[in-house]
Amino acid sequence: MRLRSDPIEEDVLEEYLGSASDFEFELRILRILTDLGIHCQHGGQYQDPETKKFREFDIRFRHTLAPVTVVAALECKAVSKHFPLLVSTVPRSDHEAYIEAYVFRKRKSPAWGETFITNLNQNVTARRLKSAMIYPAGMPVGKSTAQVGRRDNSDGELLVNDKEFFEKWLQAVQSLDDLVEQIASQDYLEKRSSSDFNIAFPLPIVVVPNGCLWQADFQVDGRRTGKPYRTDRVPIYIGRIYNHNFPHSSLRVSHLEVMTEDGITSFVASYLKDPDRLLSLVQGPKKET
Repeated sequence: MRLRSDPIEEDVLEEYLGSASDFEFELRILRILTDLGIHCQHGGQYQDPETKKFREFDIRFRHTLAPVTVVAALECKAVSKHFPLLVSTVPRSDHEAYIEAYVFRKRKSPAWGETFITNLNQNVTARRLKSAMIYPAGMPVGKSTAQVGRRDNSDGELLVNDKEFFEKWLQAVQSLDDLVEQIASQDYLEKRSSSDFNIAFPLPIVVVPNGCLWQADFQVDGRRTGKPYRTDRVPIYIGRIYNHNFPHSSLRVSHLEVMTEDGITSFVASYLKDPDRLLSLVQGPKKET
């Protein structure tokens, strides 16, 4: 691709910063989270677990409320209304309706004299929580993504691309790697928890601007159930395994979350501010007695 030889001046940079800057959008999301009382880590490096190269992340947070710890890796993509993101969904199957978490239960190690059997002191185990309210069976789950627009030519032909969004998707998933390793640590969860019990789960999230996330629902036989519509949150099934040779097994992250600004605001305000709501998200609703 050839570039014009004209020097880039302030007006061009202002145009970029005002309409297509991922960084400016990233700062908006950071401000939203901070205003909601979520302590965030903004910017920094992580090592890609596959390529071993160092990359930069956008936003991370670690949030503990009562017996639940959430760690999240957020990537921000400033897609536009003339090139929005479309997520195509099908009803979530039973085998996709779960969340996996590390469950910490504090218990004493057996000891004989002054010798402690350390390999019996494993207080953290990976659990699959099938009753989790966050991803119920039968609800729409993303299976395909595309940015859709029209070319600026006489034909106005469709332009469809998922490369840029997938890059952000991949960064969120890869950035989560060392956070998963962190919550697998007994020492880490013991410090985060004020009780003898803690459930810790990871969330990869990609955030896009309001009005730029669309959803199209399909049945499993391929029939579309209606017209595409704007939405603020769509979970996408990924089934990504994180394995650090833990003695208590690897962890599978079932979904990637795609949210708008309003979507992440609503999610945090609804679940990360109320201990009972957050616990119900992973354990399911309380059974009536």
